[in-house]
Amino acid sequence: MDLKFSFGGSEPEHHDHGAASGTTPDGVPPGGIPLPFSTAPASSSGVLELAVRRSGGTLVAEAVSGDGVTYGRSEVRLGGEDPAALAAAVRSALSRVVAELGVPLAGSVTALTLDLAAAAHPVVAELGFPTHGDPGSAKPRDPGATAVTDTAFQRRTGIAAGTPVRTV
Repeated sequence: MDLKFSFGGSEPEHHDHGAASGTTPDGVPPGGIPLPFSTAPASSSGVLELAVRRSGGTLVAEAVSGDGVTYGRSEVRLGGEDPAALAAAVRSALSRVVAELGVPLAGSVTALTLDLAAAAHPVVAELGFPTHGDPGSAKPRDPGATAVTDTAFQRRTGIAAGTPVRTV
């Protein structure tokens, strides 16, 4: 049985994978799609921030580059309004986003932003992050940060210890 396929209106080509494989000199196949092509987001920024915000009865966590490319997103339903429930939802949402990012990008996270209004500082305290006032705490290099992540948080979420945490 001889099956022949054509894509994008191009004529069937012979099966030589060398120079005469049916591409034009500029590398464009007869169907008109330039190779290589990719549908993955692309960023030229060196910043990868994880942002957590409320949206109704859920927390939304997103991994966004400095130039606005979103690399991952997760939503977690809130189990309550107290700091412990919010902290659990934050950990869960961030763990899911980091898992979606995968190993190379997860290690590139430069900051964590918690946009939780008045609940942000109690959630930071519930998560146990060292803050500027804690004795022996590591001071974040980011002057806008209120705290840094710790090793316990790293084990649970995959976000490196010492990552600056900003509250909004």
